[in-house]
Amino acid sequence: MSFRVRTYLSAIALAVVAGACGSDSSVAPTSQPVTLDQALTELSIPALSAAAESFGGVAAVAPALVPSRCAFAASSQSFVCTPLTANGLTITQSYTLFSASGAKQPAFDKATTASVRANTAVAGTVLEGGTSLTIDGQQELTLSGLLTGTHTLDGNSTTHISGTVASGSTQLPLTSTITTKITGLVLPATSGDGQKWPSSGTIVVESSTALGPVTPAVTRLALTFSGTSTVTVTIVGPGISQTCKVDLANKAPSCG
Repeated sequence: MSFRVRTYLSAIALAVVAGACGSDSSVAPTSQPVTLDQALTELSIPALSAAAESFGGVAAVAPALVPSRCAFAASSQSFVCTPLTANGLTITQSYTLFSASGAKQPAFDKATTASVRANTAVAGTVLEGGTSLTIDGQQELTLSGLLTGTHTLDGNSTTHISGTVASGSTQLPLTSTITTKITGLVLPATSGDGQKWPSSGTIVVESSTALGPVTPAVTRLALTFSGTSTVTVTIVGPGISQTCKVDLANKAPSCG
C-alpha cells in the first residue's frame, strides 16, 4: 500500500511541476509588459488533472484558459468560461483581473493589471477498465507581479476522489483527498536568458488515501526550487522519510 501511494504522489507532484515549469520556455513572459494571453498561459497548471490522472489512469487534462471562451460577468467581476465536459468530467473555469491596489478590473490593461487569479473546478465520474472514480476538485491560482519583471505564482487545490479500483477480478474501495499548495514560485523572467526553471518557491502535495479495508495512508511530498532543473524533494509517509535531489529535465525523473 505505501509503495503504491508513494508512486501516485510522485506522479502527481512531477505532473504539477511539468505543467508549472516545463522545458518549453514559451510559458515565461517574453517581454514587459505582458499580454493577457501570456499571463493566462503561465496560469495553466493542471494540479487537479494531475491528481485525477494519477489515480486509476484517468485522462483529465485541464484546458488552458482562453479569453475567447470566457465572458465578463458583472455580478462577480470575473471572466466566466464556457464549461467543458470530457471523459465523464465537467471542468468549469474563471479568472479575475486585479490592479495593484487589489481592485477588480473589467478588462485587461497592460499598464495597470498587476495580477490575475484563476479558479478551476472539476467534477464527475470516470469509468475505465472496471475502475469507477468520482472526482470533486477545486483549484485557485494567483499570478502576481505582472507590472514587473518578476512573476510569482501562489495557489492551492483540493481534490476528493472516491470509488472502486479494479485489481484483477477484485474491486477495491478507494477514498482519497489530495491537496496541493504552491508558495512563492518565482517563474523565469525572460525566455532569452536560458532560464527555464523557477528561481525559488515550493510545491507541497499531501494525500490521505485508503485503498481497500485499511487505515488511510497519509503522504507528504515537498519540492523546493532554486533556479535549476534539480529540485530538492522531501517525501514523508508510511515507512518512508527521505530527502533527495531530482533532476526534472530527465525524461523519467526519480528520487533515488
